[in-house]
Amino acid sequence: MLVTLLRCGGFIFALRLNHTICDAPGLVQFLNTVGEMAQGKNEPSIPPVWEREVLNARDPPRITCMHHEFEEIIDYSDQSCAAAEMVQKSFYFGPNEITALKKHLPLHLSTCSTYDLITSCLWKCRTVALEHNPKQVVRVSCIVNARGKRNSVRLPFGYYGNAFAYPAAVSEAKQLCENPLGYALELVMKAKAEMNEEYLRSVADLMVIRGRPQFVLTENFIVSDTTRSGFGEVDFGWGKPAFSGPAKALRLISFYVQHKKEKEDGILVAVCLPLKSMERFQLEFKRMTCLETLENLNNNKPAKIMSML
Repeated sequence: MLVTLLRCGGFIFALRLNHTICDAPGLVQFLNTVGEMAQGKNEPSIPPVWEREVLNARDPPRITCMHHEFEEIIDYSDQSCAAAEMVQKSFYFGPNEITALKKHLPLHLSTCSTYDLITSCLWKCRTVALEHNPKQVVRVSCIVNARGKRNSVRLPFGYYGNAFAYPAAVSEAKQLCENPLGYALELVMKAKAEMNEEYLRSVADLMVIRGRPQFVLTENFIVSDTTRSGFGEVDFGWGKPAFSGPAKALRLISFYVQHKKEKEDGILVAVCLPLKSMERFQLEFKRMTCLETLENLNNNKPAKIMSML
């Protein structure tokens, strides 16, 4: 952990961790405990629980679901991109941006979640920006937490270990780039819907059967939503933080962070791409999220020609 005092009187609290120890909710549980002790408490209000055996593989292990996130694919990509200069930029999704994105959708998809909409937008923009071979298979892996009623995974109160999977949506680059946003959105929604207790158990069994393989890096984009993890509620005695969450994106991973812009609540997403790809990403992002551009397109009526005869 590192604390940096600022001239204005504020401070930055930063830390690094080994992800094998805990996930985002587990980290928030730890930070809340630090905050409680900083304010004089002698013990945590939520005692930490180890009990990693609750997510052990079954006996015998059996893979019962499709796991695209672990499937190797043919790599058509230009290897020069691996050595390219990488840049970081953050993109804001507020009410206007969400409204603009929904204008790209058919009516039956207009009630989708904000997470699914943002994920679909980023995946499409990123694929357009990287200018893949049209046949290249690309993926977006959505980190889905196993906690909560929807996924029915029974974890002990205070469990702080990893409890998530990252089901992947898959498409050829050509299809993703040329189809409307709704195409990407339906793939994302379908992939996320696969996540339940059986899917999580199947992942644990796959780890045993295949010797704990890493998730595939080839043309895989991973997204993690931290907006509901509780980082914004951590209090060391001076109130809620002005900003909380991962400091930056990784090469293949972006994080969704709560952000207030001019008293407007929104979501901030950092993206990491090669310099030239980032320029294309920005253009595609602006095209998809600019209401003014969409209104101009919708109001572009044929010119009226008056006959001089």
